Amino acid sequence: MTTVKVTTDLRDRLAGTADEYGGATLADTVRRLVDEHEERTALAAYERLRADLAEWASYVDESRRSDNGTARQMIT
Repeated sequence: MTTVKVTTDLRDRLAGTADEYGGATLADTVRRLVDEHEERTALAAYERLRADLAEWASYVDESRRSDNGTARQMIT
């Protein structure tokens, strides 16, 4: 465990968010906010990849080949 110093205003805002999450602890609330941020970041990266049709097609093709190879390994 460690201590994180935040302003009183930020602590209060975080506590309000924790209440919205059903009374979660501040630590669980921060974890959830960071998880949500990381998910949005990953989704934005996929959107940027999709914007380039050639790169997206290459990604999908490689994913299919990789998935098929994994499936074959699991069967044998």
